[in-house]
Amino acid sequence: MFTYDFSPMEPVSWPAPFVEPGWVFQVKWDGVRMLTLWEKDLVRLVNRKGADRTNQYPEIAGLRDVFPAGTVIDGEFVVLAQGKPKFDLILKRDQRRQIAAIHSGAQQWPVLYTVFDLLYWRGQDIRSWPLSRRQSTLASLWPNNYPQLYLVESFAAGEELFAAVGSAGLEGIVAKRLQSRYVPGKQSSDWRKIKHWRYVNCVVGGYTLRAGMPSALLLGLYSDEGLVYVGRAGSGLSNSDWQAINGYLQAATSAVSPFLKQLSIADRVVRWVIPLLAVRIKFMEWSSDLKLRAPVILGFQSATRDSCSFNQQGV
Repeated sequence: MFTYDFSPMEPVSWPAPFVEPGWVFQVKWDGVRMLTLWEKDLVRLVNRKGADRTNQYPEIAGLRDVFPAGTVIDGEFVVLAQGKPKFDLILKRDQRRQIAAIHSGAQQWPVLYTVFDLLYWRGQDIRSWPLSRRQSTLASLWPNNYPQLYLVESFAAGEELFAAVGSAGLEGIVAKRLQSRYVPGKQSSDWRKIKHWRYVNCVVGGYTLRAGMPSALLLGLYSDEGLVYVGRAGSGLSNSDWQAINGYLQAATSAVSPFLKQLSIADRVVRWVIPLLAVRIKFMEWSSDLKLRAPVILGFQSATRDSCSFNQQGV
């Protein structure tokens, strides 16, 4: 029995855009990575960790006649709001398990499948083909009458594309060598992700202690249900900064956590505070469990629900 490999190829981080012969550049869509198999009367969705997500996305799983049997494509599921991917909305879709909630989510937040690669074609493993050949084959069989599907475009000018996606408030770009093979389950420098820093205002809901002194702030954003923990940050603050806010932290101490869900940080002593202070954060990206990656504190301001929510611009 033929077995398909759903291990995704991963790009390496790269510090800056570039232009070089033999490379193409694509928009990096901020969503949930998904590999999809078409077999006869069957569509199967598998995420980057190998978990089946077929039931979570009926609007894609229902497209049973779009591609020939034995086709596997790779891409990102995104949910658009005002023309931009909203990572918190695709996570809401991905985390639903009850049938009624899944179908209501599909109506409220329909996904767009942004497809960038072809791994199997009519049952043939073509991952050893160069990217240029895989892309041309994918383009030749692409269906144009399905709004749920979007074929990611390739561009030659990486620096111009990087500037354009930054102006549009998008995450960044991926550079790909045209001769690259698809290497499953590994990072390869033949694919390079180049990201813009992103910015967000977060509420301070607590802090950790190390050697009796504050070491990191516990950050949150407001959802419709309450304050959601999105990670901790200490980078960006000098010793004098910590001394300056220590008095506030002591005065704002609370006996209960302000966060919606119970939070436990095993390697640190935790103190809660009344959520009145906000910090401006720059960060690289959202993790799959909605945590800030590489957060850096830029400054402080008063916390308001509107300015520190998942609905704020850029989140």
